[in-house]
Amino acid sequence: MATIAPNPPSRPAGRAAVAPAGGAVPGSAAVSPAAPSAGVSISSLASRLSRAEGASGATLSHQALGDKVRANIERITYPLDAQHKAAAARQLPEPNDAASGASAQAANDYVDNPRGPNPFAGLSREQLSTIVNDDSGTFTINEQRAAYRQAYDEEQKWREKVVAQAMQEYHETGKLTDFFQAALEHFNGLPKAEQALYPADYRADLQDRIGLDFNYFTHAAEGQPGADAAIQRTLGWPEPAGAL
Repeated sequence: MATIAPNPPSRPAGRAAVAPAGGAVPGSAAVSPAAPSAGVSISSLASRLSRAEGASGATLSHQALGDKVRANIERITYPLDAQHKAAAARQLPEPNDAASGASAQAANDYVDNPRGPNPFAGLSREQLSTIVNDDSGTFTINEQRAAYRQAYDEEQKWREKVVAQAMQEYHETGKLTDFFQAALEHFNGLPKAEQALYPADYRADLQDRIGLDFNYFTHAAEGQPGADAAIQRTLGWPEPAGAL
């Protein structure tokens, strides 16, 4: 797991600045994000989001983007011991004005007490992803961690709900077609960075399963023609190149 040096000697490229130990963290900045929690200025946040989006415009392959996102998640979910937390809390946001500093301090407070209000509650999933994956130094590591936790909590709530619905669908109909459709709609609505964490063929696989409309009680496909090929792809069986 990536770590944060207890006393970073200088500002690394693409990362928020670091305040001297014991120094105050100052914080102002305007897109129209959903209303965040107290301690975060909407106008300041919108400006910072725009800056972070502009700095993350590189085109990467699905695999490369997924690797980058996973590495970033490992970086921002640093060990919560006193030394690492102190180093993270010294980071300064960009711009280093009153509103941005208030946002950074709210994130520091949240990391210290994750049962308290998340400063980025109320933001869209796309906005949370922009903060999490910012590599311009606009957002501090604790702001990124708070945004990641907010997106994670929202994802877990969706998964708990959709799994309960899937079990009901299965027991009532023997199918999971509505579940696959819900998963596809959810996936299509995720930010590109989050989509990169799924297999490259995830969308196509779900579409196959939806078209198959398989009944697990009768072991019969009730969907579109070509269901046998979809079953083989789902189970990992290779399709024959010619007649057997």
